[in-house]
Amino acid sequence: MGVGIAKIHFSKLFPQTHPRIDMPTNPFSVPNELPNERGVFGDARLIKKGFLYRVIEIEKPIAMRFVYDGWWFRQTVKINDHMAWSQISWLTIERNAEFALPREFSATCLPCKIEIDFAKALLIKRFRIWIGDQLVYDEIL
Repeated sequence: MGVGIAKIHFSKLFPQTHPRIDMPTNPFSVPNELPNERGVFGDARLIKKGFLYRVIEIEKPIAMRFVYDGWWFRQTVKINDHMAWSQISWLTIERNAEFALPREFSATCLPCKIEIDFAKALLIKRFRIWIGDQLVYDEIL
């Protein structure tokens, strides 16, 4: 009579465990952290981009052409060719800017905000535009 070797499957000795994922209470809520996927998200369209430069057409909540320009130590935001914000940037480039939309575009004085994340060599890694509490443009490179 031969001695048999018992075959035991590895998964029975060490069952696989999955990390716990906390689910939000509202399944339709926006997650706090979005994956860093490439692309442009929102109802706006990227018309032109370059080094420290973006031209974006926004449809909602207000139709406008949004231009961000960070050249020559000066950052500017123009909305339909009207200066909405500017900053001299000799030493540091502002990553966040808050300003009100000009009265020509909105009956109420809506707050507007841009957020910029930079990669190496001042390349824009993420560019976001908020109007009021609404994220209208989110570009991830």
